[in-house]
Amino acid sequence: MKPTLSSPTQSGLPRLALTLALLTTTLVGCSESRSDLEGLPRHNLIVVLVDTLRADHLGFYGYERDTSPFLDSVAKEGVVFERAYSTSSFTRESVSALFTGRLPSLSGSMGWNAAPSDQLVGLGQLFLNAGYRTGFFTTTLMLDDERYAQGFEEVGRLAKKAGLSRESQRLTNRALKFIEKHGDESFMLYLHYLDPHGPYHPPTELHSRIAETIHEKPIGLYKDLRREVPKYVSDGFGPGEARFEDMVARYDAEIVDLDNAIRSLFEGLERSGQIDKTMVVLTADHGEEFLEHGFIEHAWTLYNESIHVPLVFWAPGHLEPQRVTQPVSHLDVLPTIAKLMQLPLNARLSDGEPLFSDDLQPIDKLRPVVSELLIKHRCVIRSAQVGDWKYVQARRWLSPAERSDISTREGQLEKASRDQEFDYWGEVVLEELFNLADDPLETTNLVDAEPDQLANMRAIMSQHERNARLANPDQHGQPQELDEEEQQRLKDLGYL
Repeated sequence: MKPTLSSPTQSGLPRLALTLALLTTTLVGCSESRSDLEGLPRHNLIVVLVDTLRADHLGFYGYERDTSPFLDSVAKEGVVFERAYSTSSFTRESVSALFTGRLPSLSGSMGWNAAPSDQLVGLGQLFLNAGYRTGFFTTTLMLDDERYAQGFEEVGRLAKKAGLSRESQRLTNRALKFIEKHGDESFMLYLHYLDPHGPYHPPTELHSRIAETIHEKPIGLYKDLRREVPKYVSDGFGPGEARFEDMVARYDAEIVDLDNAIRSLFEGLERSGQIDKTMVVLTADHGEEFLEHGFIEHAWTLYNESIHVPLVFWAPGHLEPQRVTQPVSHLDVLPTIAKLMQLPLNARLSDGEPLFSDDLQPIDKLRPVVSELLIKHRCVIRSAQVGDWKYVQARRWLSPAERSDISTREGQLEKASRDQEFDYWGEVVLEELFNLADDPLETTNLVDAEPDQLANMRAIMSQHERNARLANPDQHGQPQELDEEEQQRLKDLGYL
């Protein structure tokens, strides 16, 4: 096993020449077939996306509870990206970006009703065009827009109502039927498991295995807690309190249930004889908040509890097991898959880059990782991470009390906002700057203490704004020229 790849710098912006690969539409890599690429042509691919799965609640990311024994064994055989970040903390924006390799602001797939642009060749179409049999199976209602299913021949939306737990095994069973049907052909599957998404109703036996005691009156995540978070917190709800600990235990028990379902998937692959010619990519659309910054659930902020997700590429015999500490993005998944499997992808239409070199080694390259949450009736936030520095910039920001307040009438607010004019690049109402090396929990805002770092990150965001306006002038207006100071900073950092 090769040594862990490490960041070239532990503080400050890196000294090496950085690229704006995540912020521009320049050529970011070539996915065309090459004779010297040790890829996986005609292998099967299964993309396993687990809804609402925090990386730090898995054993192979250091969690103390035994939530993921099987996934831990998969990770030991795969390439684990320790610092992978989703493009959004909202499912529709995140999955759209995963499918297309484009940021929400640049693709136009933004907000509550985000869906992959039909102007882009996404995950399903890429494989269908290459002659693969393609399947798309989910247990969430959030991907009902037909644009998510572009390029997928067989589509199974197994959820009939919202908030159903314990559906993971049913999704695995549906996937195995597809594999049995197409075992003699090359195939690609997208599997979207809903658990551990709320409301956290795990099997009792798994809950008992995780928690020493089961609370007799568990708190309702949506009908109770979300609507009155500040009140519950003021009454003592939080780490160490029985109802809070029970809530987290129920979330963890759903991960155990999911882990069992993934085990069944791999066992089915082995029985079918497909295990040695299948690559599996495991990730999540976003994480989940447990009061780290005063609120719960997801799709409200871009702190790392909401966007730090697992990312594992598993292909024993082809990808050497190792752990990579370089920050990477969901935007990198599609170009990486295309390169590994030697499928043609127009790199000019991707905001990500392949994560592996031609000899299948992870690329040690530091780049900005940008995330966006653009729900105009909630919060409009962007973040950028460069090495150990993270910058958060909000154009609309709700306090925890305001979030609880709108939760009681969110349906009406969402409908009212559909035709409402909103400037996604309007006035900045909140800025935060964190040094993740010293402050991994993002508790100390260094905006006033680090003016040079703040100016650097502002310049990166200004460049992103310009690129977004160029890509989507109808939604964002005409681009503005960067001022001389911003241009000079970007040149000094290697961006221009």
